[in-house]
Amino acid sequence: MQVAKNYLYNAAYQLLNIIAPIITLPYLARVLGKDGVGIASWTNSLATYFLLIASLGIVTYGSREIAYVHQDLAERQKKFWEIQIIHTIAGVVALLLYVAFIYLGGAVNTRIANNQLFLWYQIWVVISGILDISWYFIGLEDFKKTVLRNMLIKISMTVLIFVLVKKPSDVGAYILLLALSQVFGNLSMWFYLIGQFHWPKWAKLDLKMHWQPVFLMFLPTIATQIYLQLNKTMLPFMTGSTASAGVYDNADKIIKVCLALVTSVGMVMLPRMSAHFAAGEHEQMKKALHASMDFVSAIAIPLAFGIAAVGPSAMIWFLGPSWGDVGPALVWLTPIIVFIGWSNVIGNQYLIPTKRLNDFTWSVTFGAVLNIVLNFVFIYFWGVNGAALATTIAEFAVIAYQLFVTRKDMAVWAHFTGIWRYLLAAAVMYGAVVWLASYQGKNMLATASQGILGLLVYGLMLLLLRAPILKQLARFRSQ
Repeated sequence: MQVAKNYLYNAAYQLLNIIAPIITLPYLARVLGKDGVGIASWTNSLATYFLLIASLGIVTYGSREIAYVHQDLAERQKKFWEIQIIHTIAGVVALLLYVAFIYLGGAVNTRIANNQLFLWYQIWVVISGILDISWYFIGLEDFKKTVLRNMLIKISMTVLIFVLVKKPSDVGAYILLLALSQVFGNLSMWFYLIGQFHWPKWAKLDLKMHWQPVFLMFLPTIATQIYLQLNKTMLPFMTGSTASAGVYDNADKIIKVCLALVTSVGMVMLPRMSAHFAAGEHEQMKKALHASMDFVSAIAIPLAFGIAAVGPSAMIWFLGPSWGDVGPALVWLTPIIVFIGWSNVIGNQYLIPTKRLNDFTWSVTFGAVLNIVLNFVFIYFWGVNGAALATTIAEFAVIAYQLFVTRKDMAVWAHFTGIWRYLLAAAVMYGAVVWLASYQGKNMLATASQGILGLLVYGLMLLLLRAPILKQLARFRSQ
């Protein structure tokens, strides 16, 4: 029951990090235009690389370490300060490197020089990484606090966007609002520690024990983020248009809303799986892993089919006629909802809790390198659609690698015993939605009716096929 509640809390938390820009997406697409959205996306992608240095692999590593000692308050506080000190040191280094990048990059590249002011605004993104202690609460399986506090921050930011962003020249205000919302959201979490934590006894802290595992966790984190951000970084350079980054970014935002629902399972289950591993409960881990894979498949597969069915026509009325090229990119990206969902389960719920960081690192590094290579070819020939296709292939490579290296621990087929039911149900749903769309226009009412039909058809098919997810839902209701 606790895992189910935490999944709902974490799903809400992930959605709140994304829902504000999604709500404002149609407004910003019309007010800022492709160039304005593209500038915000492109400069943010550059700042994100330095945010990665500031964050290291702290979110995943820190939550795992706190989960190991969650019942020992003294040890928990000691680990918190050790990890957070490393976090702060990395953040200061990242800030210095980012400042150097702005000055040196502007001296050698015209595009960077022309957008230096916006890059300075993005420095708050890097600062927000230093303040992020969400990993501590994730390790305690306490997701409620993050949701309630961030809800106020996100609502405030959304209101301010409508108040302050009125014309294309307000792109700087938009960038600042997004960056500062991350700062205040992360800063607010520190208030929950007041009265619970004491200043550390510096002589008893042991930072050395954390450096190597944090660095090992940092490698897959940066590899993953490189191929998530690299498309938006490379597109303006290779296409000669900042607007191309805006097109890709809008498609990417739609996909991330779906991914927030899917990947929340992995973050919720990480501390639980770490606790099972620490207690030597390996069979419990395997059972939980198979259940997670089935749950993710039941959600991710229909989401991918559904977005592919309604996305192209929905983007016309949602973003405006000038953004029609978002639709095809969205279709090419939809498979990653499934692939990232699966790799999130294998990586976050098995490889990381069992301390197989090398396998996890190699999987995402393989995907990152493949994505970089494919980008140079695919973007050259197909632009934004090529970047989307490169990402999809790279994500498939990640999960394929992870399944290969875990094949001796668990039979691969055991993860997918019920997948044919979800694929069949989603395919029938796709056909029904496309059929209905052929008789309708491209408007909000049409998309809503297509979505309702899709949900009804998919749910009915699950009942007819007696999908395994139904048993999980039945157990959830009985608890």
